[in-house]
Amino acid sequence: MFTVVKLEPKGNRWHVYLENDIDFLLYKGEVRKFQIQEGICLNESTYKEITEILYKRARERALYILDRAYKTEKQITDKLKSGYYPAFVIDRVIQYLSEYDLINDHRYAAMYIDYKSSSRSRRQIFQDLYTKGVPKSIIDTALEEAEFADDASLKKMMEKRISRYDLKDRKDVEKLYRYFIGKGYVYSDVKKVLSEYFDEYNMFDD
Repeated sequence: MFTVVKLEPKGNRWHVYLENDIDFLLYKGEVRKFQIQEGICLNESTYKEITEILYKRARERALYILDRAYKTEKQITDKLKSGYYPAFVIDRVIQYLSEYDLINDHRYAAMYIDYKSSSRSRRQIFQDLYTKGVPKSIIDTALEEAEFADDASLKKMMEKRISRYDLKDRKDVEKLYRYFIGKGYVYSDVKKVLSEYFDEYNMFDD
């Protein structure tokens, strides 16, 4: 038995709170159908029917999100949490998506690295993926498999940006350094690439 402890209107739906910190959203018609009111107890059959409705709804929501763009497991989880789906419903959806290989954090990381390899540093890519919820071990493996190095992206970014700076001006060179270091590149790598643009670079070493 599951006791309804609170009902709150939320647009065209009701936010239903049960005991044991379980809560979810139901449409008003569903609340009427199941005769849900504060203080009543839902029997096992009714509760099971409601959770099945929530699961199908959450699964369809997840599939809709994935139809628009690739997502990590955490991103899907967070989206469903924002829809007030219970944790056990979300876990079931994630299991379904994983079984059908509709979410795969390793594949996501590999694709992201390939897409961003010419515009972001290794450190930036790592941080991006970590923020998106990809585990550190998966990111490290994907970067290793991609044989990712900062040289390629650093050179391409330098080509696009260097015309904005006066390489004869020490302050401009320092600004250029700060820009790339702020983007996650290592000082020595920036120095190596930048030195290709002028012969008297050593004047800035001391």
